[in-house]
Amino acid sequence: MAYLALYREWRPQTFGAIVGQAHITRTLQNAVEAGRAGHAYLFCGTRGTGKTTTAKVLAKALNCAGRNGPEPCNLCASCKAITEGLSVDVIEVDAASNRGIDEIRDLREKVKFAPATGQFRVYIIDEVHMLTNEAFNALLKTLEEPPRHSVFILATTEPHKVPLTILSRCQRFDFRRIAPGEIVGRLKEVAAGAGIEVEEDALRLIARAAEGGLRDALSILDQGAALGEMRVTAGIVHDILGTVRADALSRMGGHLAAGEAGPALRLVGELTGMGKDLRIFARELAAYLRAVLLEKISPGDPAGEAWGDTSVIARTAVEFSEQGLIRAIDIMAGAEREMKWSSLPGVILEIALVKACRREVTSDLSSLAERVADIEEKLKNFIPKRAVETPVDETAPLKWEKLPGRRAAAQDIPGETSPLQERGTATETAAAGAKLRREPGQSGGFQRPDPVAAGEIAEVAREFDLDKIKASWGNIMGMLRKERPPLYPNFIKAVPLHVGGRRLTVGFPEGEELVKEMAERSDNKKYFEDLLGKALGEGWQVVYKYYHGEVRIPVIQPAPKDDISRRFGGGEITLEDGSEGSLF
Repeated sequence: MAYLALYREWRPQTFGAIVGQAHITRTLQNAVEAGRAGHAYLFCGTRGTGKTTTAKVLAKALNCAGRNGPEPCNLCASCKAITEGLSVDVIEVDAASNRGIDEIRDLREKVKFAPATGQFRVYIIDEVHMLTNEAFNALLKTLEEPPRHSVFILATTEPHKVPLTILSRCQRFDFRRIAPGEIVGRLKEVAAGAGIEVEEDALRLIARAAEGGLRDALSILDQGAALGEMRVTAGIVHDILGTVRADALSRMGGHLAAGEAGPALRLVGELTGMGKDLRIFARELAAYLRAVLLEKISPGDPAGEAWGDTSVIARTAVEFSEQGLIRAIDIMAGAEREMKWSSLPGVILEIALVKACRREVTSDLSSLAERVADIEEKLKNFIPKRAVETPVDETAPLKWEKLPGRRAAAQDIPGETSPLQERGTATETAAAGAKLRREPGQSGGFQRPDPVAAGEIAEVAREFDLDKIKASWGNIMGMLRKERPPLYPNFIKAVPLHVGGRRLTVGFPEGEELVKEMAERSDNKKYFEDLLGKALGEGWQVVYKYYHGEVRIPVIQPAPKDDISRRFGGGEITLEDGSEGSLF
């Protein structure tokens, strides 16, 4: 007898033996047992999930002579004939090669004949979506009102291509992808029955490569048994599929988590030297990172079981952030798509790995979000350095530390007021900066600060003094008039009111709503802040408010001769003896 492939020899012959489709088999069992079988069914699903197998089991159950309950006996003549494909009452039609209107017309004529031996005449039309529109139209009326002895079972992998008029006349059943655990269990049964020795890692690898199709899994097992002489190991399966071991994927995951682009590229070189298909590696890496993401989001997820030791998945999940995992999966999935059509798939993979390792290389939203998340995490762990809390004698006078190489603080300048003194008590001043010192011999107080810190406070006092800003206001307005003449009239009555840090409050007279609105426009406000940066140093912010009454601003008037020179380009003329005289 000729050798039968495992998926044919071990095809389920009862509803109970069908793996992973309990929601369908239970419905069909109840319908058969109650005598409520429909006249048309539509079986949808991906390859290898049991559509044709279920159709044949249903045909046997409907025509079984010795059935006791919903399951066929597989012993009567009808069951044996259907199992061997010899029954005249079960007609299988391949719609991919019989897709025209003539074939459907012939089927429509033959459906009128009564079954030869059983109770029903069953038509199994595989890949029904391949029929032409004319063929569908020819089938439509027969499918709606078939003879009482006929049952149509339509099978397809692309139900969206089937016309709605056909779909509405069928009971639809969607076959799911079979879970890896169920595939592993079925493979163990088949291997034990066929006398094949299989490693556990090899079974998980086959189940993962099958992508939910049991027929594909049995085909890989059959090929591995032939290569390994009835002993299938993980290495044999890797050789058949061109995949890499899980430890290589784990190593690559560690490199991506640590941002190690160099070791990641060296690992790609090793795989290339071993003759591995880099596109398959990219697909496997994306699937591995997906399992890591599921483990991170939902620890103990069953998806990690298909990769062997789940502790490795858990360790990799700890090294990654959620944003980093999502970004790496997205990059690797995109690289796998590009590699399919590229003449240099290795280069595309290497560029993708560098992007996954170095977030600064790309400017997409995911990388920016990940970098922001890192900054937020660092800020959570940041503990600011607090001022030294020492006993303070509030009655003792305070004095600024005057240092060489630095300009004096505001308190050392006659008529100036320190911004720190304006804050209130000596306790508040000490808590704010802890940069002051007391005169020798006074009880309590601060330790002498380092020169740099004290100099910084002196610099702040110089930069943020309101009177100095008022003194420079005329020059600022002059620059505004020269650079932005249309904007200058809006600032004729504007005055600086308050300064805190590098935040300047500029006032407009009450009732000048229009000029204030013009100044608050985003482009005008940005320009004025830049103008302050040119005159007073970078980093200024402006706030506009209204003021009452009159605010005086010192205006620097040019000397008469300087004004004449600026306006007319002339110069002062004197007599040779130095006395003034008339030219006329």
